[in-house]
Amino acid sequence: MSPNVIAATIWIIVFAVMIIWEIISLGLTSIWFCGGAIAAAVAAYYGANIYIQIVLFIVVSTVLLLAIRPIAKKKLLTTAAPTNIDRNIGKKVKVIETVDSSTGTGLIKIGDVEWRAVSENGRTIAKDSFAEIVNIEGTRVYLREVNE
Repeated sequence: MSPNVIAATIWIIVFAVMIIWEIISLGLTSIWFCGGAIAAAVAAYYGANIYIQIVLFIVVSTVLLLAIRPIAKKKLLTTAAPTNIDRNIGKKVKVIETVDSSTGTGLIKIGDVEWRAVSENGRTIAKDSFAEIVNIEGTRVYLREVNE
């Protein structure tokens, strides 16, 4: 077997490892190196020296990563589906634990579920007072105190 074929075979093995890693991770992390490995394998087969193979691997992988990843990520990776919790924005709720940004405490109840509460402006909102829901991010509900 010629040295060119051996070098090309090594690059094909790199390609296979990257494909397997991508299948395991499913994170669009290593697929870009597959293109670089194929380019390096072709160069190796046609007799390019190892430095050209490595540079080709790095350049092709980088170009694929920078050019295609943002497009692929947008098309393939789904975002979180909106939930019905957003319908509670604007609703007035009773504070069941004092909302205090300095201590990171605060709870409200929406239906039967308790939610971590945060004051939108950093002010303390006393227990048993009423507040309006202004935003919901993850498991935090942002409140604005209202006089009732």
